[in-house]
Amino acid sequence: MSNDYSTPIHDSLNRPILLMGGERNLVLMLAVIAGVFIFSLAHVWAAVMGVTMWMIGQWALSRAATYDPQLSQTGIRAMKYKRYYPAQATPFAPQREMK
Repeated sequence: MSNDYSTPIHDSLNRPILLMGGERNLVLMLAVIAGVFIFSLAHVWAAVMGVTMWMIGQWALSRAATYDPQLSQTGIRAMKYKRYYPAQATPFAPQREMK
C-alpha cells in the first residue's frame, strides 16, 4: 500500500495573469490611454498616434512579460535597492553575547 499524500495544484493558480501577452494591469492602462488618443481627441493625427502607441506599447509589454511576467512589481522593488551599501559600524553598538 502506497502512502501518496500529494495534492494536485491546478495550473491556473500558478500562472501569472496576462492579457494579450502582457501584464494585465499595464495592458489595460495602455488601452485606456490609446483609446483617449484615438476616440476622444477626434483628429486624424491623434488616431494615428494612438494606434502607433498601442502597437509599440503592446509589443514592449509582451516582450517584457516574456522576460518577467511580474515586472511592474519586481522592477519597482529592484530600483529601490542601492548599488552600494557602505559599512556603518560604530563603537557604540550594544555588546552581543555568545551562547
